[in-house]
Amino acid sequence: MKRRSSFAVAFVALLTVGWSVVTVHPGGQALAADPQSELAETRARLADAQSAQASLAATLARQRDELTQLRDRSSRLDGQLDVARAELSAVTAELEDVTALLAEVEAQVADIESRLAELREQITVLDARLTIVSSQISRRMDELAERERLLEDHLRSAYERSQTSLLEFLLTADSLDEMTSQVGYLMAVSEQDAALADEVRAIRAELETRRATLREGRLALGEASLVAEDEEAALQARRDDLAALQAELATLRVAADDKRAAQADALNASLAAEDDVAAKISQNERAARAAAALASQLQAQAKAQEAAIAEARRRAAEEARRRAAEEAARESTFGFRWPERPTTVTQEWGPTTFQLEPPYTYGGTYHPHFHAGIDFTAGCGTRVYAAGPGVVVASGQPLLPWDTGFGVVVDHGGGIQTWYWHLQPQVVVSPGTIVTGESVIGYEGTTGLSTGCHVHFAVNDHGVWENPRRYLP
Repeated sequence: MKRRSSFAVAFVALLTVGWSVVTVHPGGQALAADPQSELAETRARLADAQSAQASLAATLARQRDELTQLRDRSSRLDGQLDVARAELSAVTAELEDVTALLAEVEAQVADIESRLAELREQITVLDARLTIVSSQISRRMDELAERERLLEDHLRSAYERSQTSLLEFLLTADSLDEMTSQVGYLMAVSEQDAALADEVRAIRAELETRRATLREGRLALGEASLVAEDEEAALQARRDDLAALQAELATLRVAADDKRAAQADALNASLAAEDDVAAKISQNERAARAAAALASQLQAQAKAQEAAIAEARRRAAEEARRRAAEEAARESTFGFRWPERPTTVTQEWGPTTFQLEPPYTYGGTYHPHFHAGIDFTAGCGTRVYAAGPGVVVASGQPLLPWDTGFGVVVDHGGGIQTWYWHLQPQVVVSPGTIVTGESVIGYEGTTGLSTGCHVHFAVNDHGVWENPRRYLP
């Protein structure tokens, strides 16, 4: 009776562990040779799937960022094309500016083409990676089904046989030690099934990770493909726009060259009608050298004008607030306006065949005749305004004895000076006068080496005579 009670206690203890972990080898079905090794390998595959998912997520994040940059560049390209189109349609279109703008647009088009090529390559690589993931999912699903069947067979066999087996152990064991040994064997086998169950769970987790990777990848692939198609179509339209603008620029360049030649011919004809042409040419060259020397001198003194220039800008800001919106829109990015409003340009800046113009080296190229500013006229006596806020640093006849013309030089800060020449002898401003775009600094005249009433307007930027149109609206 005592021995049966001990067996009963052992039996109850075994039942407490739970039927689900008790198993024996099912008939005709063997466990894996090393379930723990299989489990370790499956967990390694799960870790690999999670790593692949993280890697793909990082790749997709980079790709989304690149797609955003591509859209931004594409949008800016449209804006640049609009600006170029507006520049070309303007009456005051400046060839150098438009040429530089179109060169920038062309570079942007090339950059977007390169980025689209990279995007297409990324799409190909991503598609290949996702194909591999899909293949891995299919293979692992087959393996999962096999492992689940094996585990199910083991559990079913354990459930069906464990009651009989345990009862037989209880009834036939000669001692408690013998029964404990048999139960230990059964428990060892159950640990193998537990490892198999863990392997099944790990495979399921791996599959869910790979499925999520595949879903996210397919969505991103579709988005990238749509963007690539849209940008390809838009890029072709932009290429067509660029080609049309370049053709229009070429036409404008021919017209500008014809205009310059006509201006130079008219000036040469006027000069030929006068006496002492050679002497005037020589005198004008000396005047040009004197102007360059004065510009350098004034540049060196620019620091002393900083406070006055700051005050001029403050006044200009107040005036801008008082002016109507359309008037303020006539200012350039430098805050400059045309010195005469309205006016007609009679000679452009740059190389010319007009013999009276002195030589000048610009951008490393020597030109035997170079007009260092632009000439415009609205009629003798027309008010001449400062182009923008600054301080007068020279006025009257600062180029004597080489040039008897009356003029004004305004320092705008940042190394930029504006020069106004051939004004009437009446001196309106003097050095130190603070001016804005609303300040009258003189009146159109024909003093000095002049072929008629006009204003010679020049911009000296850090010692270089630049094209004034780049500083005007």
